[in-house]
Amino acid sequence: MNNVWSPEIDAVLSVGYSLEDVGIKNWALNRSQALASIGKFESSGVAILGGDVYHLIGGRVEHTYDNWYCEKNIGESDLEFLKRSLLKAKLYIENYQVGGALFALVPLICR
Repeated sequence: MNNVWSPEIDAVLSVGYSLEDVGIKNWALNRSQALASIGKFESSGVAILGGDVYHLIGGRVEHTYDNWYCEKNIGESDLEFLKRSLLKAKLYIENYQVGGALFALVPLICR
């Protein structure tokens, strides 16, 4: 897979399962990988716009159609949005009740 986000972000996310087989240029991470990725994004100042939930069924990654998103509020600083987006992603993943879930994170890329 060529760069999806950026070399730095791809290095963080590519520890997960490729979603190319389902037509998506991203990776799905298990709970611990996703939470570790959020920590790395915090260190590098990358906000998370949202994410999707998948399950591994019979060796295939399948979409559950569960997801979350986070938009920047009017008047919110970049730093406030960064912190809120990371907290929202972390809480969603920590509180997701179905075991074996995989999470695809959507980072904010500033070009």
